[in-house]
Amino acid sequence: MDKSGAHVDKLLEIDVSVVWSAGKYRHVVEARSLLCYWAVRDLGLSMTSLAKRLNLSVAAIGQSVKRGEWLVKKKSYHFS
Repeated sequence: MDKSGAHVDKLLEIDVSVVWSAGKYRHVVEARSLLCYWAVRDLGLSMTSLAKRLNLSVAAIGQSVKRGEWLVKKKSYHFS
């Protein structure tokens, strides 16, 4: 998880602690969506464990993963 968080931190130039905090600001939602997408798809974390860590519902994590996938395709972000 730390790997995806650190990657989002560098990619979007946002402090990773902001990603873990509550909020619906556009830059926070975008960063959290990328974190969720990469954590689930590339690191193999379950949406349930991610939901507990972020204090969100599994459905909200599912939407974040979809949003993150869209962002990766739209803006050509890469997880490395």
